[in-house]
Amino acid sequence: MPRHQYSAEEVAHRVLYCELLFKICEVVFSKKEIVHASEVAKVLGINIGYAYKLLRKLEKWGVLRGVKDPVNGKLAFKPSNRKVAQIIAEEIKKRRAEEISDMILSDIIEK
Repeated sequence: MPRHQYSAEEVAHRVLYCELLFKICEVVFSKKEIVHASEVAKVLGINIGYAYKLLRKLEKWGVLRGVKDPVNGKLAFKPSNRKVAQIIAEEIKKRRAEEISDMILSDIIEK
């Protein structure tokens, strides 16, 4: 029996409403180079094994793509080129723009 395949919108919804998964995506999508579980764990303050498990889940869902690091041969991750990754990337941009806008407005109000 085949496994359930989630639509891009279903996966994006799951990621966008789970703060930790969204933060992992922010870390991976913000880097030009590949990202290891150890880096994600360090940035987010979580266990490396847990970070790896969540990265693999995002890979399974098509958000990330696992790649072999040419330097040490370890598994690393980068954004995939699938529709779900594009949806999440757009949401990251949107949320960052809102944060910047809020910072500017709060600076104006303080003055």
